[in-house]
Amino acid sequence: MRKELFWDMEAGNVSSDTEIERAINFGGFAYIKEVQKKYGIKKFKHVLKNNRNLSKKAVNYWCLQFNINRNETHTYKFKKIWTPFR
Repeated sequence: MRKELFWDMEAGNVSSDTEIERAINFGGFAYIKEVQKKYGIKKFKHVLKNNRNLSKKAVNYWCLQFNINRNETHTYKFKKIWTPFR
């Protein structure tokens, strides 16, 4: 586990979903490979499809890698309730 990604949590309190989520959003390829090996590809895909706190760019990339329709993911299914004006 990379401590710099979990500065706001204690090491013992990090769930597998949270670790995978932060690896997808902020981890490099080496860390993502480590997380995939630790939890398995099936768990990685489950988090990719069902977690809400993932960036659209990261979800899009990993959906292309695993040949998953991005519209099946929670990130792309639901629109944000509030968007700021520009």
